Amino acid sequence: MISFDSSILLSYYQARAGVTGAAASGTSTTTASGGKKAVVPNAPWLGNAPAASEQVRSALNGRKFVDEGANASSLKGVSPDYKKLFASYQALSTMSALITQAGQKGQTDGEIKRLQTALTRGLGEVTSYVQGLSLDQMRLTTGAAMTSDKATAGVPKNTTTYTTDTLFSGQADAEVPRFQGDVSFGVAVKSFGVTTNITMDLADMGSTPRTMSNVVSYMNGKLKAAGFNTSFAVQRTAGQERTVQVGGKPVTLPATGDDFALKINGDIAEQVTFSAPTTAPAVYVTTKAGDPDPDKDSKTDDAKYENTLTKYSAAGTGGGANAGAPGGKVFTETLQGTINSVRKSVTGADGSVYMLADVDTEVDGKLDLNGQPIKGDSDVALLKYDSAGHLLYARTLGATDEATGLSLAVGDDGSVAVAGSVTGRLNGAVNGPINSGDTGATSDSFVTRYDSKGDEQWTVRRGGLQDDEATALAFGSDGVLYVGGRSKSDLPGAVGTDPSGGYDAYLTAFATNSAGKPQALFTQKFGTTENDSVSDIVVNGSQVIVGSKENGSATLRSFDVSANVVTENVSKLDQYGAYQTVPVTYTKSATVTVGAKRDLGSLKGGDLVGLKIDGGQLYVGGSTANNVMSINGATTAPSGGMDAFVGRMSLDLSNNSADALTYYGGTGDETVTGFDVSNGTAWLVGSAGANLDGQGTVGTKDGYVAQVNVGTGNVDWSQRLTGKDGYATPTSVAVAKTGASSLDALGLPAGTMSYTQSDRIVSATAARAGDTFQIRTRERGNLTSITIEANDTLETLADKIKRASGFRAKVETVTSGDKRVLKISPASNTSTIEIVAGKGGTDVLSALGLAGGVVRATKTEDGKTVSADGSGPVYGLSLPPELDLTSEAGRKNASMVIQRAMSSVRSAYREIADTAMGVKSDSSKSAGKTDGAVPAYLTSQLANYQAALNRLTGGG
Repeated sequence: MISFDSSILLSYYQARAGVTGAAASGTSTTTASGGKKAVVPNAPWLGNAPAASEQVRSALNGRKFVDEGANASSLKGVSPDYKKLFASYQALSTMSALITQAGQKGQTDGEIKRLQTALTRGLGEVTSYVQGLSLDQMRLTTGAAMTSDKATAGVPKNTTTYTTDTLFSGQADAEVPRFQGDVSFGVAVKSFGVTTNITMDLADMGSTPRTMSNVVSYMNGKLKAAGFNTSFAVQRTAGQERTVQVGGKPVTLPATGDDFALKINGDIAEQVTFSAPTTAPAVYVTTKAGDPDPDKDSKTDDAKYENTLTKYSAAGTGGGANAGAPGGKVFTETLQGTINSVRKSVTGADGSVYMLADVDTEVDGKLDLNGQPIKGDSDVALLKYDSAGHLLYARTLGATDEATGLSLAVGDDGSVAVAGSVTGRLNGAVNGPINSGDTGATSDSFVTRYDSKGDEQWTVRRGGLQDDEATALAFGSDGVLYVGGRSKSDLPGAVGTDPSGGYDAYLTAFATNSAGKPQALFTQKFGTTENDSVSDIVVNGSQVIVGSKENGSATLRSFDVSANVVTENVSKLDQYGAYQTVPVTYTKSATVTVGAKRDLGSLKGGDLVGLKIDGGQLYVGGSTANNVMSINGATTAPSGGMDAFVGRMSLDLSNNSADALTYYGGTGDETVTGFDVSNGTAWLVGSAGANLDGQGTVGTKDGYVAQVNVGTGNVDWSQRLTGKDGYATPTSVAVAKTGASSLDALGLPAGTMSYTQSDRIVSATAARAGDTFQIRTRERGNLTSITIEANDTLETLADKIKRASGFRAKVETVTSGDKRVLKISPASNTSTIEIVAGKGGTDVLSALGLAGGVVRATKTEDGKTVSADGSGPVYGLSLPPELDLTSEAGRKNASMVIQRAMSSVRSAYREIADTAMGVKSDSSKSAGKTDGAVPAYLTSQLANYQAALNRLTGGG
C-alpha cells in the first residue's frame, strides 16, 4: 500500500478556502493533470502567524514590517513569488494588529500616538516594497487593478440653464399666489455689445389668470418680440404620495399636487441681468442646529448638526409693494452636511452672498465639499451663492492636514480674501522665513486672495516660532489687503511696543508685487501682558481702524497707512509663450503711523464681534456683561447678565461727542455671533436667553436675529429661532442693501447671470499647485512625477499624462453628472500604466478622485481575467497614502482598508497555488449552480483527491 499524508491535500484546500487549521509546511505533489510536481508552501494565515500582541510589540520596538526572510519556505522548488506575497501579508497583518490595539478601551493619547507613528511607518514600508516588487506569475499594485481610472472629481460643466426653487405646489391650471398683486421686474439682455432693457410687468397680462404656463408665455412673448433666444419654461415635478400614521398604522394618501418652478434656457451669446424697480435690504443668516449630545454621554461624539442659510426681507413699510413684509422669510437652504460650521458671511456689490466655512464632518464615510474630496482632517471652504440661494461656486483651501477659516472679506471689485490658521503641509503657498513647517504641529497664519471669478491669485503662509492665526481681514485702496490676528511669538519683521505675554495682537498688510506674488508691507504688534487678539478691521481711506480684545477689554486702535504705488516695466509671457514687456502698477511699499487708541471698557467675559463703517460713522458690535461700557449716549439700559450691544461713534477715536450705545437682551444671557450695519440700522444674531424681547422660549436652546435702530434703541424687528432637535445657534449675518425685491417672488437672482465656470483644476478641486502623482509604464520601471500647476486645466493635465507615459496612456475628458472629469485608459492592448500617489505628502490623487493603481486592457483566458499584454493577472491592495488612528471613524476605515488588502494577497496566493496544482477556474460559471455537467477541472481535482484517500486507506 502506498503511504500518503492526507494533511498535504488538506492544507492545500484549506489555503484555497482561507480556512485556518493545523497543517504541514506546504504541499509538494503532482499537478491535477499529472504533470510536473507542484510545490505550494503553507500560507501564513493558516495558523503560523505570530500572536497579535507580539506583532504590536515588534512594530513599536522598530522592527521592520516587511521581512522576506521570515517567510521563506524550506520546500525545494518553491516559487519566489510566495515569500514576497507572504512578506506583504505579514506586514499587513502587523498593521491590522496595530489598528486593533488602538481601538482597545483605555488607550491613552500617548499610546495612540505611538501606534499611529508605527502604522504610518508600516504603510510607507509596504508601499515602497510593493512598488518595487517583481513577481513571475502576476503583478501586485498598491492601488487598484482597473481597465480605466475614471476620476470622481472634476470641473463643473458650463450650463446655460437655471432652475429656481419650487414656487408653487398644486394643480397646473391654478393661479400662483406669488404672482398676484404688483409684480414687475426688469430683464437686460446684452448681445453682441448692445444692451436691450425689457420690463416684465404682470399687470400687462390683464385678466389672464396668472398660472405658471400663462406667466411663462407672457415673458417669452416679450423676449421673442425683442429678438432674443433666451426663454423661460415651466419645470414640473410630479407630486409624491404621503404616508401618515392613523391609529398607529401607516396610511398612504395621494399627492396634493405637483411642484412647479421656473427654468431659464439661456444663450451663450446673450448676457442676462435681472433687476427690480423697488428694492429693500435683505438679511442672510446662517444657523447651526442639532442636539450636541443626543445620547447624554459626554464621552461619545454622536452629534448630528444641520447648517442652513436663510434669507429675510427687511423692507418695512417704506420698502414698497414689491419689497415684501418686514422680517418675511424668503427661503431657507440646507447646506451640505460635511460643513461643520459657517464662520462668516459677507454680501458682495453684485448681491451675491459669500460664506466662509469649516469642512470636517464625514457623511456616509466621505469628507467632501460639493463633490470635492477633502485631503486632510479638516479644510477651509469659500462658497458663493446668488441672491436666490443657489450655489455659484465652492473653493477649498486644499490643506493636507488641518486648516480653520477665521475671517472673510470681499472687495468692491469682487476680489475675495479668506484667512485663518493651518497646521501641516499647504502646497503652493508663499512661505515666511520661520513657519512651523510641513510636519510641525504648530499653527501658522494663512491668507488666500481670489479674483472676482473665484480663481486663487496667491496664498501666503506666515508664522512665528509658536502658534499664531489670522482672525480679521479688510481690503484697502491701492491693492492693499490688511490682516489682523494673534501670535504667541513675534512674526517676521514685527515692530511695536507690545510688552508680550500670552497671545499678542498684530496688524500686517500685503500687496501683490510685480511678479504677482504676495509681499508683506509691514507688521505692527500691540496689546497687553495678557492674551490679546484682533476681532475686526475697517478701512477709511488711509485710516485703518482695528478692533481688538485686549486682556478682556474692547479696544479700538487707529493707524495711518501711506502706500508707495509705482509703475514698472516687467517682462511677462503672453498667450503665445513669448515674453513681452508690459507696465505694471503696484504697491511697492508702505509706511504705518500709530494713531489714536480708545478703550471701550471690559467686556466681562463677552466678545467684540465686529466693526462697520456706515454713513461716515463707526459701529461696534458684540456682547458684554458690563453695564457701564465706555461709550456715551446710551439709548437703552442693559437688562442684566450677558447682553448684546452696539456702539456708534466718530471715526476720530479721540472724539466721543457723537457716541450712541444700545443694549439688547432679556432676563438670561445672550451671545453675539454675527453683526452687520446698513443705513444706520444694526442686525445682530446669536444665542438667546430667556424672555428676550418679550418672546418666550421655543426650543431647548434658541437663537435670535434682531434689527436694532442704534440712534433710538428701538428694536424694529426680531425673531427667536429654533432648529433640529430644538437647538439653534446662528453663526453669521450679512445684509445686502438692495437684496430684497419682487425677484424673490419669482425665485430669480439679482444681477448678471454667469454661464461659465472656472476650468482651473485648483479652483474646482482640493488640489493645490505643487501637488503631484506619479506614473510608469512597466513593472518596477522609473516613476515619472506629474505636478499640478496653478493654471492647469483638465486638458493641460491630460497632455502631461500622455507625454509622461510616452503616449501609452489614452487620456480624455468625459462627462460625469454635472462635471467634466479625467479618464485614463491604455492606448493599446499592450499598454499598461501604473498610477502611484505623490511623494512626501504632495499626493493629489484623492483630490482628483483618481483611484490609482494599474490600468491595463484585459482578456479572458481559461475562464480567468488576465492582462491582455500576457503579463498575467493584477491584484490591487488599494492602500491610501495615509491612515488615521486618532478617531473611531478613522480606525474603522483603517481596519477596512487593511482587511481588504489582506484579502487581495490571499486571492493572489490562491491564484498561483491553483496554477501550480493545475486547477483551472471558470468565472463564467454561476456561483452556486447545482445542475448541468461538472466542470472538467473539478472532476479531475476530485478524482486526484479520492485517489489519494484510497491509497491512504487501502481502498476501503
